[in-house]
Amino acid sequence: MLSDQEILELVEGARRGERGARERLAGALRPLVCRWALVMTGDPDDAEDVAQVVLMRTLDSLASFDGRARVTSWVYRITRNASLDHQRARRQERRLAEKAEWLAESRAPELEDPLDEIEMKRTLRLIRTLVTELPMMQREVFDLVDLQGLRPGEAARLLEMNPNTLRVHLLRARRRMRKEMLARPVERGTEGKR
Repeated sequence: MLSDQEILELVEGARRGERGARERLAGALRPLVCRWALVMTGDPDDAEDVAQVVLMRTLDSLASFDGRARVTSWVYRITRNASLDHQRARRQERRLAEKAEWLAESRAPELEDPLDEIEMKRTLRLIRTLVTELPMMQREVFDLVDLQGLRPGEAARLLEMNPNTLRVHLLRARRRMRKEMLARPVERGTEGKR
């Protein structure tokens, strides 16, 4: 592993635009960032996602590094913030998926045919997947308005967002959900139905 001084020299080289300095810096920081992200997230896949974000943020914000702290301290803060953001997003995805399932189950009619129940479960899985694939802002707006039942104006105040902007995000989320539902029909089993 490189010393702080060697990493600082790579940072300075990258800031001056030296050829290959950004790649060398990313390569030098990657093992450290991956290790920190793994400690913070507890999951190798999540750690890899966080590391990608951290390296991009670090390279994009080299101009803001003022040298008052060590490079590794600065990168650690970026890693910590990215890990917290990632964990918040994962919790939000889980909450949205649970709410979508609860909502669908609470509104689902009593199913007497076991095949109908199987199809309903498949539909719920598809909805859960589609909600988590929405961009974060659309996901939040969709959750607040369509899953939690807030009025668009209330949701806009809660998110400190212009009501018209919120309506645009909600419209896009609904259109995307509809489009994806039609593009990915629920797989039906072959048993008993043709």
